[in-house]
Amino acid sequence: MSYIPKFRIYASNGSTLKYTLTMVQDANYPHSEKDLIEHTNQRAKGSILIDGGDKAWDLSIRFVISGIDYEGLISKIDEIETNIPQNIPLVLKIDKTSNTAYTYKVKRISPIEYPIGDDFRVNYQEITMTLRVNAW
Repeated sequence: MSYIPKFRIYASNGSTLKYTLTMVQDANYPHSEKDLIEHTNQRAKGSILIDGGDKAWDLSIRFVISGIDYEGLISKIDEIETNIPQNIPLVLKIDKTSNTAYTYKVKRISPIEYPIGDDFRVNYQEITMTLRVNAW
């Protein structure tokens, strides 16, 4: 049986669990972006590149929640909105293995998307959430 990584969102202290994402379908990780400072034509040819540090980037996660009925789904949506508010420092930990994890300092800076599918939220809801990494 293969290992399924868990996606957990913690408070800014990195230890207070706020929410565990269920049934993650898609996410653009691992990922890193570097900011570079380029000085061009300093020696009459070429350029000099200086490391500018880690650049902020958007981590998009598509996941699914399920419930017994519409009211159960709405309750879970409210839980997500309450526990993952906008513009609040959070820590996202994504399992690499059962003992190690990718750790990202994140903020949710855009609304969570809840597209209505063919069944109009009868017993499941697909969700897309974008978190800005290196935002605090």
